[in-house]
Amino acid sequence: MKTKHIILILIPINILLAYLIYNSINSEVKFQNEAKIRLSQNVQKLKDLRHVQTAYKRTKGVFADNFENLIEFLEFDSIPIIKAIGETPDSLTDSQALKLGIISRDTAYVLAKNGVFNKEYLNSRDNCIEFSLNDLTTVPHSNMNYNIDAGEIEKGKVIVQVFEISTTYGTIFTGLDAKNKSYNLNSLLKVGSMQEASLNGNWGE
Repeated sequence: MKTKHIILILIPINILLAYLIYNSINSEVKFQNEAKIRLSQNVQKLKDLRHVQTAYKRTKGVFADNFENLIEFLEFDSIPIIKAIGETPDSLTDSQALKLGIISRDTAYVLAKNGVFNKEYLNSRDNCIEFSLNDLTTVPHSNMNYNIDAGEIEKGKVIVQVFEISTTYGTIFTGLDAKNKSYNLNSLLKVGSMQEASLNGNWGE
């Protein structure tokens, strides 16, 4: 009788343990799948912001240290678009062909947002997230903006312009149970650096 009673007690316990293990594994799989999506979205947005920063620097000579200036540049500034007319023969360089009048260059000015985010760039994006200027600076799935900084550093006795745009993994995983997962929630996902002359992101590009 004792053995039978023990078996009857163990059966629901084993069922409960099996459910808890399954639920734990299933929860981890769901988190990792969602984490992968969110990281892809943020990487693309950081690439978009880097694209704006490089255009801003070409126009202004420095990187923007706040989003207000960056958005104002897109909405109200113009940038030059150089259109090539003619073809350079294989036997000549572009400068030689220009001097001989075989080719010419026509410069037009377009609104910065149309020149920066032209059809060619938009087609090159990973469209894991819909492109929208209205939420360009917002971390997906949160109401938080990315952090932005810019300035200059000295490298080899040369003054170099630098910028950094970042957010924490904690912000990226807003609304998810990300504790005790494989991410340090205080670490940054970022592009650029305030310590190095780099335009790269720290996601391994």
